[in-house]
Amino acid sequence: MRTYLFIVENKIYKMQIGWVYAILIMEFLINLLKKGNTMYYDITNPDASYYWLHELLQMQSGEFIEEYIINCHNDFEEFFEKYSSIINNIDIENLELVAFHVTSTSNQCEDIKKYGLYNLQWVLNNDTDLNRFLKENNVKFDIKSKVMYIGDVAYDIDYEKYKNLDVISKRNEKLHNIGHKIYYDFQINAFLFCEDIYNYSTIHEVPEFIFSLSSLNDKTNELYIKWKSMCEPYVVKYKAKIKDFTYFTFYDSEMEYENDRQDNWKRLRKLLISRSIESMFSRSSSEIYAYMAPDTVVSGENIIEYIPAEEWRKNVLKYFGKK
Repeated sequence: MRTYLFIVENKIYKMQIGWVYAILIMEFLINLLKKGNTMYYDITNPDASYYWLHELLQMQSGEFIEEYIINCHNDFEEFFEKYSSIINNIDIENLELVAFHVTSTSNQCEDIKKYGLYNLQWVLNNDTDLNRFLKENNVKFDIKSKVMYIGDVAYDIDYEKYKNLDVISKRNEKLHNIGHKIYYDFQINAFLFCEDIYNYSTIHEVPEFIFSLSSLNDKTNELYIKWKSMCEPYVVKYKAKIKDFTYFTFYDSEMEYENDRQDNWKRLRKLLISRSIESMFSRSSSEIYAYMAPDTVVSGENIIEYIPAEEWRKNVLKYFGKK
């Protein structure tokens, strides 16, 4: 027997054990600290929800199941009321929520690692994977002037001009869609949960913007095929605070958001807990969306990991008996 001092994240653990047990305990402590010291609200899979609920409610492993199903009769309202004193102490405005962005990249997310996650307007204005690809294919944007250039041809992409779709051509409708994506729906779009990321449109193959662009004419249609052939799908997992999300991630209206904020986030607390419990029991909706505020930037320090999309997909589907 020897005395071992384990120093993990400035914590000292002193034990008299054999060297084999020392190695095992060291691994256990590292994994425990990785899981335990981060109060991230995470419903990306049932295990993540399980860990968050146990940590929040200060329960031992497995205690939640007995407490919720047996003692609270599988009744959410009863459970919520019983633990309301703890739940009401959650610092909502400083709570970090885990979301993930599905993308495709030709350089294993090097641009995101360098700059962070930005909205579409910024991406089209800077030296990024997407902007370089578009320029190589003779597609350029003047974001300020609301003009798109394909070769020498200029297109007006001010989507406000194309709202009356009953009296305009089909081409103008397509220009409206492109302009809408750049000037209205340009925020970072993500998920809090998605059962199968391959079932949600084609975002794992090409960005939504290229999908909109590809429908304009034969030249832009080639962009979809080219991008898909040269890029690989990735999931970018990150953390953000409530202020970084748009109100419609959690509420039906801005008024509901403001009223709940003044009411100490009573509705949001209930929503977060109910979604976490649903996730833990694998009962979540197929997709739970996360819309970032238009000016939100996800910096590198807030990005948790970059995961190949196929690996992410398999890790989630296994909870639902799928491959």
